[in-house]
Amino acid sequence: GGPGALFLAGDPAQSVVEGTDFRFEEVRSVGYFVAGSERRHLIPEKPKTVNVNFRSHAGVLNCAGGFLDLLFGYFPGGAKQLKKDFGLFKGARPGVFHHVQVQHLSTLLKEKMPGAVVLTHDESASRWKKMLGHKLVYGIREAKGLEFKSVVILDFFAEIPSSLQKPWRNLLLNREGSDFESRYPLVETHLKLVYTAVTRCIEQLFFAETSSSAAGDAAVRWLTTNIHTKDQANCEALATINNVRELESMTMTNDEFCVVGIDNAELAGSSDIELHQARSYLDRAIYCFHAAQNTELVAKAQAQVQSVQLREKLIRMDSPIAKDIMEMTEREVTQVLKSLLRENLLMECMNLLSLIAPILSSYTQQKLDECITSRIQHVLSE
Repeated sequence: GGPGALFLAGDPAQSVVEGTDFRFEEVRSVGYFVAGSERRHLIPEKPKTVNVNFRSHAGVLNCAGGFLDLLFGYFPGGAKQLKKDFGLFKGARPGVFHHVQVQHLSTLLKEKMPGAVVLTHDESASRWKKMLGHKLVYGIREAKGLEFKSVVILDFFAEIPSSLQKPWRNLLLNREGSDFESRYPLVETHLKLVYTAVTRCIEQLFFAETSSSAAGDAAVRWLTTNIHTKDQANCEALATINNVRELESMTMTNDEFCVVGIDNAELAGSSDIELHQARSYLDRAIYCFHAAQNTELVAKAQAQVQSVQLREKLIRMDSPIAKDIMEMTEREVTQVLKSLLRENLLMECMNLLSLIAPILSSYTQQKLDECITSRIQHVLSE
């Protein structure tokens, strides 16, 4: 609707926050409430449906569609049922690593897929990052809204709670009845999660299950046999079994590494996340910039992560602060500010200054404002 209008886009099947749903009709109802009888122009137009996917190819989208069939078949009220996306291009079906050893997967990521992103249940992401020695590990909710060239969905089914392992197995093997929705409502959230994970992928998608589980073994069977599609013209299995040791190198270009790094660096600057999350995003960004051999972006991200670490340190400091500690802290802040200004990271400068200012002497605060803060504010306001 013209300049300054608000544009909303979304996928109701990716509503992955437990206890919440997203429907465009609800957005329109808010518009009716705000508009009243005198401002009808504020009411959003009826949603337009886009089914052509310009990001992922057909191999990825067919797999996503298989999980949508389960979602809409067993949880018809879970999300508004839209037509499935179709891609402009054909592409390879996802691969499955069944009972893959963690060490073999770690070697694959280091040697053949250094730019691949690993998606896990959010509560397991930090553990898998350490076990794999791989920086690009995200929780699925954390990765929502992002896109990646190569994706490995790791132990999604093995880490489903033990109480839901058998229901998931029966669901995938088509052994459940019509009351499944009322008995196992949490499975709806899991289906939305795995659909969200699949649709983060642009080109290369893999499912990796490191241990045997009722849900995982059934998922491998479901993915690699032709038993689940409603489209009778397409009876091909959604995925193929792969041997992790037989894959050829799937490298990313320097530009592709830069794009992923910049995405993470931008997320680190968000005001909606905690500092430890910002540090995690910046660690990923630095990894990508190193892989891209871009020393300028490495320096910029390193300056920002130093500032984030210093902000975490300042928050933890007890008050009142001893004189010698204060002097040492002021020197550290000065060095970090120099690095930030050199890299033109003005917003991060303001974040650090706003945190340090209250504990400085009035004289130091005045000098900082005259020499740095006011100038940065002037530049940012232009």
